[in-house]
Amino acid sequence: MRKTKHAALIIALMLFFVMLISAVFIAHETQHDCSGDGCGICAILAVCENMLKNISAAAAAAAVLAAAVFVFIRSIEAAAVFCPSATPVSLKVKLSD
Repeated sequence: MRKTKHAALIIALMLFFVMLISAVFIAHETQHDCSGDGCGICAILAVCENMLKNISAAAAAAAVLAAAVFVFIRSIEAAAVFCPSATPVSLKVKLSD
């Protein structure tokens, strides 16, 4: 369990740094001296922008899924409060014949 948490933390940190470095690179090289067709910096800028769009779309999808799961669990808990189940133990029924 502990290894899984560490791996998830490392992956999250790597993703954060990739996004940060990409954003910094885009901000720094936006006004570069373009050499025209086949410019390497423009190609890297396109890759960084595409990666940031894909990561943000995946993060948004994960957030929507997490919200849906949260709402579903809360609705089940609310239904359980309003519809308590009556069991012989909860009614303190003695089942001896």
